[in-house]
Amino acid sequence: KIQFRSVAMMKPDRQIIIRVKLASCGFQNNVVLARKFYTLYYLCEQQLSKQVHYDFGLRNILSVLRTLGPEKRKNPDDGETTIVMRVLRDMNLSKLVDEDEPLFLSLIEDLFPDIVLETGEYPELQEAIAKNVESAGLVNHPPWNLKLVQLFETQRV
Repeated sequence: KIQFRSVAMMKPDRQIIIRVKLASCGFQNNVVLARKFYTLYYLCEQQLSKQVHYDFGLRNILSVLRTLGPEKRKNPDDGETTIVMRVLRDMNLSKLVDEDEPLFLSLIEDLFPDIVLETGEYPELQEAIAKNVESAGLVNHPPWNLKLVQLFETQRV
């Protein structure tokens, strides 16, 4: 009987966790940003295709939150909403399959209206990719090339 004690467990409130972590990073508008962050991940879990490598759980949330603090300090002139949107986009876009990218981008644009993020131009990276692809005798397929740039952006964040 001792081995079968009941244990009380509860589901963590992700929105409160996000709000507290945002506030600890210095985000003044943490209530609204936490709601948008939580809503994006909830909608991603519901609407994106089910893939084994998709993780919109607490582990990924904490990973994004750990990145937001240094990103805010690195870009003090950018608005808080812009920083959150950029980090959410950059840290999730490279993980998505091609079919889910347009839906994810439309979700993030709906949650963060009136904010247009610049798309990174990396001519040196593009030239290096083209040179290595050619030397390996492969075809420089544009969607594959885009994934490489997204991976690069993810590593920069």
